[in-house]
Amino acid sequence: MRGASTTSESADRRYTRRATGLIITHYLLSYLGYYGLLSTLAVALSAASFDAGQIAALVMVFALTNKVANIPLAPWLGRLPTTVSVLIGCVLAGAGFTGLRFATGMPMTVLCLGFAGVGISINALGLKTLGAAVSDRLENRSRLFALISVSINIAAATSAPVALFFVERKHHGDVLLAVAALYVLAGVVTFANRARFPDAERVTRAWSLGLYLTVLRRPGLRAFFVVNFFFWIMYGQLFNALALYVSENLHEPAALGSLYTVNALMVVALQLVVTRLAGRWLKGRHLTTVVAAYLLFAVAFAAVYAVPGFGGAIAFVVLFTVSEMLFMPSGDVVIVRVIGEQNRAVGYSIFAISTALGEALGSGSGVAAQRWLTDKGHGTLFWLAAAGLAVVFAAVTHRLHRSSTALSSLT
Repeated sequence: MRGASTTSESADRRYTRRATGLIITHYLLSYLGYYGLLSTLAVALSAASFDAGQIAALVMVFALTNKVANIPLAPWLGRLPTTVSVLIGCVLAGAGFTGLRFATGMPMTVLCLGFAGVGISINALGLKTLGAAVSDRLENRSRLFALISVSINIAAATSAPVALFFVERKHHGDVLLAVAALYVLAGVVTFANRARFPDAERVTRAWSLGLYLTVLRRPGLRAFFVVNFFFWIMYGQLFNALALYVSENLHEPAALGSLYTVNALMVVALQLVVTRLAGRWLKGRHLTTVVAAYLLFAVAFAAVYAVPGFGGAIAFVVLFTVSEMLFMPSGDVVIVRVIGEQNRAVGYSIFAISTALGEALGSGSGVAAQRWLTDKGHGTLFWLAAAGLAVVFAAVTHRLHRSSTALSSLT
Protein backbone atom coordinates (compact mmCIF):
# COMPACT_ATOMS: atom_id res chain seq x y z
CA MET A 1 0.00 0.00 0.00
CA ARG A 2 2.84 2.37 0.84
CA GLY A 3 4.44 1.72 -2.56
CA ALA A 4 1.15 2.48 -4.34
CA SER A 5 0.77 5.70 -2.37
CA THR A 6 4.33 6.75 -3.22
CA THR A 7 3.71 6.04 -6.91
CA SER A 8 0.51 8.12 -6.82
CA GLU A 9 2.28 11.03 -5.13
CA SER A 10 5.08 10.86 -7.67
CA ALA A 11 2.55 10.92 -10.52
CA ASP A 12 0.83 13.94 -8.95
CA ARG A 13 4.15 15.78 -8.70
CA ARG A 14 4.93 15.02 -12.34
CA TYR A 15 1.47 16.26 -13.34
CA THR A 16 1.74 19.52 -11.45
CA ARG A 17 5.31 20.12 -12.63
CA ARG A 18 4.36 19.64 -16.30
CA ALA A 19 1.10 21.55 -16.03
CA THR A 20 2.86 24.42 -14.25
CA GLY A 21 5.52 24.50 -16.96
CA LEU A 22 2.87 24.67 -19.67
CA ILE A 23 1.00 27.48 -17.94
CA ILE A 24 4.21 29.49 -17.53
CA THR A 25 5.17 28.85 -21.17
CA HIS A 26 1.78 30.09 -22.37
CA TYR A 27 1.99 33.24 -20.26
CA LEU A 28 5.50 33.93 -21.52
CA LEU A 29 4.64 33.46 -25.21
CA SER A 30 1.40 35.42 -25.16
CA TYR A 31 2.77 38.30 -23.09
CA LEU A 32 5.86 38.55 -25.29
CA GLY A 33 3.37 39.32 -28.04
CA TYR A 34 1.19 41.57 -25.89
CA TYR A 35 3.96 43.84 -24.60
CA GLY A 36 5.65 43.89 -27.99
CA LEU A 37 2.39 45.16 -29.45
CA LEU A 38 1.67 47.68 -26.68
CA SER A 39 5.10 49.27 -26.99
CA THR A 40 4.84 49.76 -30.75
CA LEU A 41 1.13 50.18 -31.52
CA ALA A 42 1.03 53.98 -31.50
CA VAL A 43 4.23 54.16 -33.57
CA ALA A 44 2.89 51.66 -36.10
CA LEU A 45 -0.41 53.53 -36.41
CA SER A 46 1.44 56.80 -36.89
CA ALA A 47 3.53 55.19 -39.64
CA ALA A 48 0.27 54.17 -41.29
CA SER A 49 -0.58 57.89 -41.62
CA PHE A 50 -3.32 58.09 -38.99
CA ASP A 51 -3.58 61.45 -37.23
CA ALA A 52 -3.40 61.96 -33.47
CA GLY A 53 -7.17 61.79 -32.94
CA GLN A 54 -7.51 58.61 -34.98
CA ILE A 55 -4.60 56.98 -33.14
CA ALA A 56 -6.20 57.81 -29.79
CA ALA A 57 -9.50 56.30 -30.92
CA LEU A 58 -7.82 53.15 -32.25
CA VAL A 59 -5.81 52.65 -29.08
CA MET A 60 -9.01 53.04 -27.07
CA VAL A 61 -10.78 50.42 -29.20
CA PHE A 62 -7.98 47.95 -28.55
CA ALA A 63 -7.77 48.78 -24.82
CA LEU A 64 -11.51 48.35 -24.28
CA THR A 65 -11.87 45.12 -26.23
CA ASN A 66 -8.86 43.37 -24.72
CA LYS A 67 -9.94 44.33 -21.18
CA VAL A 68 -13.68 43.73 -21.14
CA ALA A 69 -14.72 41.60 -24.13
CA ASN A 70 -14.65 38.42 -22.03
CA ILE A 71 -17.26 39.76 -19.59
CA PRO A 72 -20.35 39.13 -21.76
CA LEU A 73 -18.71 36.06 -23.33
CA ALA A 74 -17.80 34.34 -20.05
CA PRO A 75 -20.94 32.17 -19.65
CA TRP A 76 -20.61 30.88 -23.22
CA LEU A 77 -16.86 30.32 -22.84
CA GLY A 78 -17.54 28.47 -19.59
CA ARG A 79 -19.43 25.84 -21.56
CA LEU A 80 -16.31 24.97 -23.56
CA PRO A 81 -13.28 23.01 -22.36
CA THR A 82 -10.89 25.68 -21.17
CA THR A 83 -8.11 24.62 -23.52
CA VAL A 84 -10.52 25.11 -26.43
CA SER A 85 -11.43 28.65 -25.37
CA VAL A 86 -7.71 29.44 -24.98
CA LEU A 87 -7.06 28.18 -28.52
CA ILE A 88 -10.00 30.20 -29.88
CA GLY A 89 -8.73 33.35 -28.17
CA CYS A 90 -5.17 32.91 -29.44
CA VAL A 91 -6.28 32.18 -33.02
CA LEU A 92 -8.61 35.21 -33.00
CA ALA A 93 -5.77 37.41 -31.71
CA GLY A 94 -3.40 36.01 -34.33
CA ALA A 95 -5.93 36.60 -37.09
CA GLY A 96 -6.55 40.16 -35.89
CA PHE A 97 -2.86 41.08 -35.86
CA THR A 98 -2.27 39.42 -39.22
CA GLY A 99 -5.17 41.41 -40.66
CA LEU A 100 -3.79 44.57 -39.09
CA ARG A 101 -0.55 44.00 -40.99
CA PHE A 102 -2.42 44.35 -44.28
CA ALA A 103 -5.30 46.64 -43.25
CA THR A 104 -5.72 50.06 -44.85
CA GLY A 105 -8.10 52.78 -43.73
CA MET A 106 -9.91 53.41 -40.49
CA PRO A 107 -12.79 50.86 -40.74
CA MET A 108 -10.56 47.86 -41.47
CA THR A 109 -8.05 48.90 -38.81
CA VAL A 110 -10.82 49.23 -36.21
CA LEU A 111 -12.15 45.81 -37.19
CA CYS A 112 -8.74 44.12 -36.95
CA LEU A 113 -7.82 45.77 -33.64
CA GLY A 114 -11.21 44.88 -32.19
CA PHE A 115 -10.85 41.30 -33.41
CA ALA A 116 -7.40 41.04 -31.85
CA GLY A 117 -8.61 42.61 -28.61
CA VAL A 118 -11.46 40.13 -28.28
CA GLY A 119 -9.03 37.28 -28.85
CA ILE A 120 -6.63 38.56 -26.19
CA SER A 121 -9.51 38.95 -23.75
CA ILE A 122 -10.77 35.40 -24.36
CA ASN A 123 -7.25 33.99 -24.00
CA ALA A 124 -6.67 35.89 -20.74
CA LEU A 125 -9.88 34.54 -19.23
CA GLY A 126 -9.15 30.97 -20.30
CA LEU A 127 -5.58 31.19 -19.08
CA LYS A 128 -6.65 32.39 -15.63
CA THR A 129 -9.10 29.49 -15.45
CA LEU A 130 -6.39 27.01 -16.43
CA GLY A 131 -4.05 28.47 -13.83
CA ALA A 132 -6.73 28.13 -11.16
CA ALA A 133 -7.32 24.48 -12.14
CA VAL A 134 -3.61 23.71 -11.87
CA SER A 135 -3.40 25.50 -8.51
CA ASP A 136 -6.10 23.16 -7.16
CA ARG A 137 -3.49 20.40 -7.20
CA LEU A 138 -0.80 22.43 -5.45
CA GLU A 139 -0.13 22.80 -1.75
CA ASN A 140 1.54 26.17 -2.35
CA ARG A 141 -0.67 28.14 -4.74
CA SER A 142 1.35 31.30 -4.15
CA ARG A 143 4.41 29.83 -5.85
CA LEU A 144 2.49 29.21 -9.08
CA PHE A 145 1.13 32.76 -9.17
CA ALA A 146 4.58 34.12 -8.31
CA LEU A 147 6.04 32.21 -11.29
CA ILE A 148 3.30 33.62 -13.50
CA SER A 149 4.21 37.13 -12.35
CA VAL A 150 7.88 36.43 -13.13
CA SER A 151 7.06 35.19 -16.66
CA ILE A 152 4.93 38.25 -17.38
CA ASN A 153 7.71 40.58 -16.26
CA ILE A 154 10.32 38.70 -18.28
CA ALA A 155 8.09 39.30 -21.30
CA ALA A 156 7.69 42.99 -20.39
CA ALA A 157 11.43 43.49 -19.95
CA THR A 158 12.46 41.78 -23.20
CA SER A 159 9.73 42.15 -25.81
CA ALA A 160 9.35 45.94 -25.78
CA PRO A 161 12.99 46.79 -26.61
CA VAL A 162 13.15 44.05 -29.26
CA ALA A 163 9.92 45.20 -30.90
CA LEU A 164 11.03 48.84 -30.81
CA PHE A 165 14.35 47.87 -32.39
CA PHE A 166 12.52 46.54 -35.46
CA VAL A 167 9.95 49.34 -35.54
CA GLU A 168 12.71 51.96 -35.56
CA ARG A 169 13.99 50.22 -38.70
CA LYS A 170 10.55 50.49 -40.33
CA HIS A 171 9.65 46.80 -39.91
CA HIS A 172 6.22 47.54 -38.42
CA GLY A 173 4.53 44.77 -40.37
CA ASP A 174 7.06 42.16 -39.28
CA VAL A 175 6.41 43.01 -35.63
CA LEU A 176 2.67 42.52 -36.11
CA LEU A 177 3.22 39.16 -37.79
CA ALA A 178 5.59 38.11 -35.00
CA VAL A 179 2.97 39.05 -32.38
CA ALA A 180 0.37 37.03 -34.30
CA ALA A 181 2.71 34.04 -34.48
CA LEU A 182 3.43 34.15 -30.74
CA TYR A 183 -0.27 34.09 -29.88
CA VAL A 184 -1.06 31.25 -32.25
CA LEU A 185 1.95 29.25 -31.02
CA ALA A 186 0.86 29.73 -27.40
CA GLY A 187 -2.67 28.53 -28.16
CA VAL A 188 -1.54 25.51 -30.18
CA VAL A 189 1.01 24.38 -27.58
CA THR A 190 -1.57 24.56 -24.77
CA PHE A 191 -4.29 22.84 -26.80
CA ALA A 192 -1.90 20.09 -27.92
CA ASN A 193 -1.21 19.38 -24.24
CA ARG A 194 -4.87 19.54 -23.16
CA ALA A 195 -4.58 16.13 -21.47
CA ARG A 196 -2.34 17.83 -18.92
CA PHE A 197 -5.31 19.88 -17.67
CA PRO A 198 -8.04 17.34 -16.76
CA ASP A 199 -9.36 19.46 -13.91
CA ALA A 200 -9.83 22.42 -16.25
CA GLU A 201 -12.55 20.68 -18.23
CA ARG A 202 -15.40 22.01 -16.09
CA VAL A 203 -18.30 23.52 -17.98
CA THR A 204 -20.99 26.01 -17.18
CA ARG A 205 -24.41 24.40 -17.39
CA ALA A 206 -26.34 27.22 -18.98
CA TRP A 207 -26.04 30.79 -20.18
CA SER A 208 -28.00 33.30 -18.10
CA LEU A 209 -27.67 36.66 -16.43
CA GLY A 210 -28.70 34.92 -13.22
CA LEU A 211 -25.45 33.01 -13.36
CA TYR A 212 -23.52 36.24 -12.80
CA LEU A 213 -25.72 37.09 -9.82
CA THR A 214 -25.26 33.61 -8.37
CA VAL A 215 -21.49 33.86 -8.60
CA LEU A 216 -21.53 37.42 -7.26
CA ARG A 217 -23.38 36.23 -4.15
CA ARG A 218 -20.64 33.81 -3.20
CA PRO A 219 -19.32 34.54 0.31
CA GLY A 220 -16.35 36.87 0.27
CA LEU A 221 -16.45 37.63 -3.45
CA ARG A 222 -17.95 41.11 -3.23
CA ALA A 223 -15.63 42.05 -0.39
CA PHE A 224 -12.54 41.04 -2.31
CA PHE A 225 -13.93 42.65 -5.46
CA VAL A 226 -13.52 45.92 -3.53
CA VAL A 227 -10.03 44.99 -2.28
CA ASN A 228 -8.91 44.12 -5.82
CA PHE A 229 -10.37 47.43 -7.03
CA PHE A 230 -8.17 49.22 -4.48
CA PHE A 231 -5.03 47.54 -5.77
CA TRP A 232 -5.60 48.59 -9.37
CA ILE A 233 -6.20 52.18 -8.27
CA MET A 234 -2.75 52.06 -6.69
CA TYR A 235 -1.17 50.27 -9.64
CA GLY A 236 -2.46 52.88 -12.07
CA GLN A 237 -0.17 55.47 -10.51
CA LEU A 238 2.99 53.67 -11.64
CA PHE A 239 2.46 54.31 -15.33
CA ASN A 240 0.58 57.59 -15.09
CA ALA A 241 1.23 59.77 -12.04
CA LEU A 242 4.87 58.71 -11.87
CA ALA A 243 5.32 59.27 -15.61
CA LEU A 244 3.85 62.77 -15.30
CA TYR A 245 6.00 63.58 -12.26
CA VAL A 246 9.28 62.41 -13.80
CA SER A 247 8.67 63.95 -17.22
CA GLU A 248 7.08 67.28 -16.23
CA ASN A 249 8.20 68.00 -12.67
CA LEU A 250 11.69 66.51 -12.80
CA HIS A 251 12.13 67.13 -16.55
CA GLU A 252 13.70 63.72 -17.11
CA PRO A 253 11.33 61.84 -19.46
CA ALA A 254 14.19 59.72 -20.83
CA ALA A 255 14.66 58.20 -17.36
CA LEU A 256 11.19 56.64 -17.34
CA GLY A 257 12.32 53.66 -19.38
CA SER A 258 15.03 52.91 -16.83
CA LEU A 259 12.57 53.12 -13.94
CA TYR A 260 10.14 50.71 -15.59
CA THR A 261 13.01 48.36 -16.40
CA VAL A 262 13.95 48.37 -12.70
CA ASN A 263 10.34 47.49 -11.87
CA ALA A 264 10.28 44.55 -14.29
CA LEU A 265 13.72 43.22 -13.39
CA MET A 266 13.02 43.39 -9.67
CA VAL A 267 9.95 41.20 -10.15
CA VAL A 268 11.91 38.73 -12.29
CA ALA A 269 14.77 38.48 -9.78
CA LEU A 270 12.94 38.77 -6.46
CA GLN A 271 9.30 37.66 -6.82
CA LEU A 272 9.90 34.11 -5.59
CA VAL A 273 12.09 35.37 -2.75
CA VAL A 274 9.49 37.92 -1.61
CA THR A 275 6.70 35.36 -1.86
CA ARG A 276 8.68 32.84 0.18
CA LEU A 277 9.60 35.37 2.87
CA ALA A 278 6.04 36.70 3.09
CA GLY A 279 4.74 33.16 3.49
CA ARG A 280 7.27 32.49 6.27
CA TRP A 281 6.80 35.76 8.16
CA LEU A 282 3.03 36.05 7.78
CA LYS A 283 2.33 32.31 8.09
CA GLY A 284 0.47 32.10 4.79
CA ARG A 285 -2.18 34.63 5.85
CA HIS A 286 -2.97 36.05 2.41
CA LEU A 287 -5.31 38.86 3.52
CA THR A 288 -2.71 40.00 6.05
CA THR A 289 -0.18 40.04 3.20
CA VAL A 290 -2.54 42.23 1.16
CA VAL A 291 -2.88 44.67 4.08
CA ALA A 292 0.93 44.76 4.35
CA ALA A 293 1.14 45.52 0.62
CA TYR A 294 -1.15 48.54 0.99
CA LEU A 295 0.85 49.85 3.95
CA LEU A 296 4.04 49.53 1.91
CA PHE A 297 2.32 51.38 -0.95
CA ALA A 298 1.78 54.21 1.54
CA VAL A 299 5.50 54.26 2.35
CA ALA A 300 6.33 54.27 -1.38
CA PHE A 301 4.14 57.30 -2.06
CA ALA A 302 5.44 59.09 1.05
CA ALA A 303 9.01 58.54 -0.19
CA VAL A 304 8.40 60.80 -3.19
CA TYR A 305 7.15 63.52 -0.85
CA ALA A 306 10.03 63.05 1.62
CA VAL A 307 12.93 62.56 -0.80
CA PRO A 308 13.39 65.41 -3.28
CA GLY A 309 14.31 64.92 -6.92
CA PHE A 310 15.01 61.75 -8.83
CA GLY A 311 16.05 59.90 -5.67
CA GLY A 312 12.42 59.97 -4.54
CA ALA A 313 11.30 58.45 -7.85
CA ILE A 314 13.83 55.64 -7.49
CA ALA A 315 12.76 54.97 -3.90
CA PHE A 316 9.14 54.94 -5.04
CA VAL A 317 9.74 52.35 -7.77
CA VAL A 318 11.70 50.06 -5.46
CA LEU A 319 9.13 50.18 -2.63
CA PHE A 320 6.19 50.09 -5.05
CA THR A 321 7.58 46.98 -6.74
CA VAL A 322 7.95 45.15 -3.43
CA SER A 323 4.32 46.07 -2.66
CA GLU A 324 3.29 44.72 -6.04
CA MET A 325 5.19 41.47 -5.36
CA LEU A 326 3.42 41.10 -2.02
CA PHE A 327 -0.04 41.61 -3.47
CA MET A 328 0.07 39.66 -6.73
CA PRO A 329 0.39 36.02 -5.56
CA SER A 330 -1.69 36.51 -2.41
CA GLY A 331 -4.43 38.36 -4.28
CA ASP A 332 -4.58 35.63 -6.92
CA VAL A 333 -4.83 32.93 -4.26
CA VAL A 334 -7.75 34.71 -2.57
CA ILE A 335 -9.54 35.20 -5.90
CA VAL A 336 -9.23 31.48 -6.72
CA ARG A 337 -10.66 30.55 -3.33
CA VAL A 338 -13.60 32.95 -3.30
CA ILE A 339 -14.57 32.07 -6.89
CA GLY A 340 -14.58 28.34 -6.18
CA GLU A 341 -14.25 25.56 -8.73
CA GLN A 342 -17.54 25.99 -10.61
CA ASN A 343 -18.20 28.74 -13.18
CA ARG A 344 -14.68 30.07 -12.90
CA ALA A 345 -14.93 31.86 -16.24
CA VAL A 346 -17.82 33.95 -14.91
CA GLY A 347 -16.02 34.58 -11.62
CA TYR A 348 -12.86 35.79 -13.32
CA SER A 349 -14.88 38.00 -15.67
CA ILE A 350 -16.44 39.67 -12.61
CA PHE A 351 -12.98 40.40 -11.24
CA ALA A 352 -12.01 41.74 -14.68
CA ILE A 353 -14.64 44.45 -14.08
CA SER A 354 -12.99 45.31 -10.76
CA THR A 355 -9.56 45.46 -12.41
CA ALA A 356 -10.72 47.58 -15.35
CA LEU A 357 -12.60 50.04 -13.13
CA GLY A 358 -9.74 50.38 -10.67
CA GLU A 359 -7.06 50.87 -13.30
CA ALA A 360 -9.16 53.37 -15.26
CA LEU A 361 -10.21 55.37 -12.19
CA GLY A 362 -6.74 55.25 -10.66
CA SER A 363 -5.02 56.37 -13.85
CA GLY A 364 -7.46 59.16 -14.68
CA SER A 365 -8.04 60.56 -11.21
CA GLY A 366 -4.36 60.31 -10.28
CA VAL A 367 -3.23 62.38 -13.26
CA ALA A 368 -6.07 64.88 -12.79
CA ALA A 369 -5.34 65.34 -9.06
CA GLN A 370 -1.62 65.69 -9.65
CA ARG A 371 -2.08 68.30 -12.38
CA TRP A 372 -4.56 70.28 -10.27
CA LEU A 373 -2.25 70.32 -7.22
CA THR A 374 0.75 71.19 -9.40
CA ASP A 375 -1.15 74.11 -10.93
CA LYS A 376 -1.89 75.29 -7.37
CA GLY A 377 1.80 75.09 -6.53
CA HIS A 378 1.43 72.07 -4.24
CA GLY A 379 2.35 69.21 -6.56
CA THR A 380 4.24 67.18 -3.95
CA LEU A 381 1.10 67.03 -1.77
CA PHE A 382 -0.32 64.55 -4.30
CA TRP A 383 2.13 61.91 -3.04
CA LEU A 384 1.19 62.56 0.57
CA ALA A 385 -2.51 62.29 -0.33
CA ALA A 386 -1.85 59.05 -2.20
CA ALA A 387 -0.02 57.68 0.84
CA GLY A 388 -3.03 58.55 3.00
CA LEU A 389 -5.34 56.82 0.55
CA ALA A 390 -3.20 53.67 0.67
CA VAL A 391 -3.49 53.67 4.48
CA VAL A 392 -7.28 53.96 4.13
CA PHE A 393 -7.27 51.01 1.72
CA ALA A 394 -5.23 48.99 4.22
CA ALA A 395 -7.70 49.81 7.02
CA VAL A 396 -10.74 48.96 4.90
CA THR A 397 -9.15 45.68 3.76
CA HIS A 398 -8.39 44.77 7.38
CA ARG A 399 -11.99 45.57 8.32
CA LEU A 400 -13.42 43.51 5.45
CA HIS A 401 -11.13 40.65 6.43
CA ARG A 402 -12.51 40.72 9.97
CA SER A 403 -16.17 41.25 9.06
CA SER A 404 -16.43 38.71 6.24
CA THR A 405 -16.70 35.14 7.53
CA ALA A 406 -15.52 33.81 4.16
CA LEU A 407 -12.43 36.04 4.07
CA SER A 408 -11.55 35.58 7.74
CA SER A 409 -11.53 31.80 7.18
CA LEU A 410 -8.83 32.12 4.53
CA THR A 411 -5.26 31.62 5.65
